[in-house]
Amino acid sequence: MMKTSFKKMICIMATALVLSTPVAVYADDSPHEFSANVALSTDYRFRGISQTTEDPALSGGFDYSYTPFGFYAGVWASNLDFGEDTSVNPALVDDADLEIDFYGGFAGEFAGTGIGWDAGGLYYMYPGSDTGTGVADYDYFEVYGSLSYDFGSFNIAGGVNYSPDYFFESGDATYLHGDVGIPLPVADLSLSGHVGHQWIDDNAQFGTPDYLDWHVGISKDISAFTFDISYVDTDLSDTDCFGGTDFCDATAIFTVSSSF
Repeated sequence: MMKTSFKKMICIMATALVLSTPVAVYADDSPHEFSANVALSTDYRFRGISQTTEDPALSGGFDYSYTPFGFYAGVWASNLDFGEDTSVNPALVDDADLEIDFYGGFAGEFAGTGIGWDAGGLYYMYPGSDTGTGVADYDYFEVYGSLSYDFGSFNIAGGVNYSPDYFFESGDATYLHGDVGIPLPVADLSLSGHVGHQWIDDNAQFGTPDYLDWHVGISKDISAFTFDISYVDTDLSDTDCFGGTDFCDATAIFTVSSSF
């Protein structure tokens, strides 16, 4: 698959600059909250697997929330490159250079317990991926739910995502995950950890067996920016990873991000 063109990268960068423009200011007592975010990473990993053939990714999004109901909605986008080999399969067309996610849900806390909850839906859209008859569409939808608790010295969260027809029309899929965050008493650093397991109905269609992914990272806020470095890995071998790629191998990822 051809790399994302320079012109498209310029368009994505321009979009990120728009996303980073401060949004309108609302009264402190307004129930409506708006925010934007932008990030630059050395690789875009989704559940441990590179979505950019291990190249850098520029991403950003908008979020809205209505606090009285705990409702939220948002959109997020990133450049990507799945590395399809058109020389092997001419039916594959390198048109999916962008991912756009639309999501919405409700979040809150069980009264008197300190346990947070979150439930919603997420649609992953890959413009240009539906390239014609006989070629699987990349777009898919997930519903999700999670619980969290903050112990003060650390916080934990766990959840599940379910899709009735996962990426590349690979059938129903379930992702179970757990996360931990620990503020460190040194230089205002934060430590994070994640582990997840992905089950996929049609492994041959997707390109990998069911697999485990994990990462551990450390981050620091400096002014309006957050700097993060993470170690990311899966239990997939190169042979198991889409027929012989290193997109599932261990890697270190550096990210700088900001929210407005």
